[in-house]
Amino acid sequence: MQASLRLLHKSFCSWHHPPSTAEKLSRLASRGHLDEAVRLLRSNPSQDFPQLPAETYLSLIRSCIKFKAFSQGREIHKHMVNAGFEPSLVLLNNIMIMYSKFGDFNETLKVFEGMNERNLFSWTVMIGAFSKNGNAQKSLDLYGKMVSSGIKADSFVYPLVLKSCGAVKDLRRGQCVHGEVLRTGLLGDVVVMNSLIDMYMKCEMVGDSGKIFDEIGDRDVFTWTTMIVGYMQKGRPLEGLELFKEMLNSQVRPSSSTLAGVLPLFSDLGYLELAKQIHGLAAVTGFEYEKHVGTALVGMYANCGGLCFGRLVFDRVKEKDVSCWNTMIKSYVQVYLSGEAINLLKFMQLDGIHPAKSTWSCFFLQSTKGKFSIHEFLKLIKCLEHAEVKPGVFPVTLLDQMCENIEKVKQVKELDLFFKRSGGIADSSVGSCLIRMYSKFAELEPALEIFNFLGVKELDSWNSILACYAHNGYANKASEIFNEMRKTRIEPSVLSWNTLIAGFVKVGDFEAALETFSDMKWANQKPNLESYKLVLPIIESSTSSMMGKQLHGILLRSEGKMNKFLCTAFINMYGSCGNASYAIKLFDSMDCKDLVSWNSIISCLMKNGFLSETSRIVHEMGVAGVEGNTITWTTLVAGYARHGLVNESLKHFRELQLKGLKPNSITIASILPACAQSATLTHGKSIHGYILRNGIISEDLFVSNALIDMYIKCGLLEYSEQVFRRLHQKDIISWNTAIQGYVIHGRARDAQSLFYQMLDEGFEPDPITFSGVLSACSQAGMVNEGWEHFNNMDLKYGLIPTGKHYACMVDLLGRAGLFEDAKNFIFQMSLQPTASLWGALLSACKMHRNVEMAELAAGHLLELRPENAENYMILSDIYAEARRWNDFNGINRMMEDHGVRNLPGFTWIEIGNSVYSFTSENLLNQRIKEEVDTMLLLLKETMIMVREGYFSEVTIMN
Repeated sequence: MQASLRLLHKSFCSWHHPPSTAEKLSRLASRGHLDEAVRLLRSNPSQDFPQLPAETYLSLIRSCIKFKAFSQGREIHKHMVNAGFEPSLVLLNNIMIMYSKFGDFNETLKVFEGMNERNLFSWTVMIGAFSKNGNAQKSLDLYGKMVSSGIKADSFVYPLVLKSCGAVKDLRRGQCVHGEVLRTGLLGDVVVMNSLIDMYMKCEMVGDSGKIFDEIGDRDVFTWTTMIVGYMQKGRPLEGLELFKEMLNSQVRPSSSTLAGVLPLFSDLGYLELAKQIHGLAAVTGFEYEKHVGTALVGMYANCGGLCFGRLVFDRVKEKDVSCWNTMIKSYVQVYLSGEAINLLKFMQLDGIHPAKSTWSCFFLQSTKGKFSIHEFLKLIKCLEHAEVKPGVFPVTLLDQMCENIEKVKQVKELDLFFKRSGGIADSSVGSCLIRMYSKFAELEPALEIFNFLGVKELDSWNSILACYAHNGYANKASEIFNEMRKTRIEPSVLSWNTLIAGFVKVGDFEAALETFSDMKWANQKPNLESYKLVLPIIESSTSSMMGKQLHGILLRSEGKMNKFLCTAFINMYGSCGNASYAIKLFDSMDCKDLVSWNSIISCLMKNGFLSETSRIVHEMGVAGVEGNTITWTTLVAGYARHGLVNESLKHFRELQLKGLKPNSITIASILPACAQSATLTHGKSIHGYILRNGIISEDLFVSNALIDMYIKCGLLEYSEQVFRRLHQKDIISWNTAIQGYVIHGRARDAQSLFYQMLDEGFEPDPITFSGVLSACSQAGMVNEGWEHFNNMDLKYGLIPTGKHYACMVDLLGRAGLFEDAKNFIFQMSLQPTASLWGALLSACKMHRNVEMAELAAGHLLELRPENAENYMILSDIYAEARRWNDFNGINRMMEDHGVRNLPGFTWIEIGNSVYSFTSENLLNQRIKEEVDTMLLLLKETMIMVREGYFSEVTIMN
């Protein structure tokens, strides 16, 4: 009775006191009538609207979360802000939850950052939002800030943090969180334990996952599923299958996620009967037509040859998502049923599912498998157009294949027309692809037209048009585009900067390239490896010391302190410019020296002849604990050989091998000229043996050519012939070396014959070839052939004769006694006569005792090379043979006046493993003389035995 009276009293009061706005809003919120609630809020301006209590706003926000009313929730929050209402911590936390559930990460973060105070719930929501948005690292950073602020995590926070650790594979952080879980006593929380299993699985610590799994007494379906799916993803399917069987025996009912994780194993096996059995299990569990399990079943049947069964499952799947549709479409495309796939695509759109990029990837599956075919691609497009289906988005892999395999500009234009017709050209990635294709054929105008057609120009579009101009030699235009891009507030990527630098490098504007590199650093864009690959060769190739210093200054101003890559590049540059002192200063200033840096300074010093300084650096390198590599020792071997220190070169070659390093082809090719210089045949043959044992000669012409040259210079022409004949492949250097070898050994006819053989085998002669051939003609007195070769250089082969070729012709004419022809030839030649030319004429005059012409040649020679004693000696010999003693004495006085001394000739002799040199003024020491006498005596005895018919093996012991 009293209850009825209270109800009547309440009704009576409500007739006389209508509900307040707050009460109306609360009722609407509880019923989910949020549109009416928003209309009520809009009906009165915020400034005239009565201040609502926090409970009203809280009920509205919670209702928006419950009924997934995103737009209404945003409107309510906006009204709250406009009304100047200061929400409580609880209300702010709910607003964050609302935005987070609706996927509006930016608004979630904005609310979080605007909070004056935060509790554990606030931090949990924001950490979860970062994790959900894919910002796992920021999620972990935020967790660190939370802990630093003195707030301790709970069983809700730890799973979020462990998920982020797994996403970025941060095992160390994950292990720290595991330690915190142990300290807080949450090991009994199955959700936290499941998260630990997942984290260790994703961090490739499968064993640790197994340990935690074993520690869990009361396992739920998520525990089993996490472990099973982990095994499957880590390529351990049999262990996953065993665990799945164990799960079934434990009476834990599999979830849809469990089945979706296990089914790919049966799909990979490809057995249809087995697939049917697992399908039966899915049917028993009741998840047969759940979208994830259904999608996995469709894929399994497609791979097992049961497409019809897959379609039956597909038709019954509830709430199909894009992945489910894609799987069925892909299944049809795989068996070339494009018509069925297109029909399915139409049904997909009718079902309200918009095709994604992945959908079109399924459609163009066959196009991306092999080499891209324009014909096949357009055929498929026509089928789609006929079915009134327009491709919305094209997969990037397909676009890349189109760009890579396009062969004709006509094909590009066909694609251009299709994309314009279908509207696909509006897509930035499609437009960028077409620009790149036009760029391949240097079609700049249509490329620019497409770029201008694009409504929204994204970074890839700018990069494509930038590359189009830069790669085709229009660096200044590319620079304009680059500046225009920056004006539109598109931030250039490292690729943008590299493209512009490459453009300047292509046109040879190295200064602009380096300035761009400097600007890149000022713009806070960190150069990548490609950036340095572009810039370092510019620095290293600079042969001007002044320009090199300017480049050095530019980079110092922009970098402050250069890294080791740049320092090494400048050391190489200073070495090339002959400025070794700067290279040493730069090297000494380096804090971090690696092996490349040491090798560069050694090469620099060797190149510039600082041999004692090189020894010091090599010693310092050893003290620093840096072990040299093959490049180090090869540099030393080649350097000493180049400076004529043959013994030092051979010594370092032996040291290289003693250190257990293997000489490469460059080392071998460097040591062989040293053997040739000193005529050390024993060493040369030893190296030849090493080459044969290691198969270098069969694969490296550089070594083979050096070996031929060594044998020629050591006097074993027959050995060089054998090496030459056994070459599987020859280059022009091989032929030139062999031709020169015949010339050196006086076999001019063989040199000529080899030249014609070279022509028959299709090789084009070069200037060095003609030097050898003309020298051969001179030796053999073949004047007509010499003229023919000389004239053919320009007329037949387009080669301009050099001073050396003119000298060969003068030598040819002089040896033949045709001095008037030689004189006319000299005065009519287009080049300034060289010392070698006059020297050839002077030698011919000595041969034919032509004093008058000798005086003409000597006059020019003594003017060009007054320090060369040989020229004085030849002229004095000519005067002596002509019995012109006054002129003879005059030459000797002239030599004394000019301080010219006739240098004695050197002779080398190899005894044992050593090479000794001596002159007429510097005779062998007594010990060596005795060894030589013994060898000569033994040789004499051997020759007598051979003459008398006796043959004996003679061995000379070292």
